[in-house]
Amino acid sequence: MAFNENSRVKIPALLHLIKLGYTYIPLREQIRRDDTNIFESIFLESLQKINSSAQLEDLKRVLDEVSLEGDYEDIGETFYQRLTATSGIKLIDFKNFNNNSFHVTTELIFRNVR
Repeated sequence: MAFNENSRVKIPALLHLIKLGYTYIPLREQIRRDDTNIFESIFLESLQKINSSAQLEDLKRVLDEVSLEGDYEDIGETFYQRLTATSGIKLIDFKNFNNNSFHVTTELIFRNVR
């Protein structure tokens, strides 16, 4: 076996995360926003599971807001505040962690479209 980044780092990390319950997304199934690398369908489905009474329009608005917030130079402070917020639409269910979904994929290509 050749010892390289794939054999020493990438594949073991992927296998470990999959064993922990992460869902693997193959390269050919990466349907995501080019500007943010957010997998829109996974994001919206996950938000709906956590915020069952929220309307789809509200969840799409949150997706757009999160996408725009990535443009700010606050090094993720705004996103952190959104993640830890105790009111409004929640991005993470801290009370029942099993309601959250976790995904892993290999390297994503980033295209700076701004």
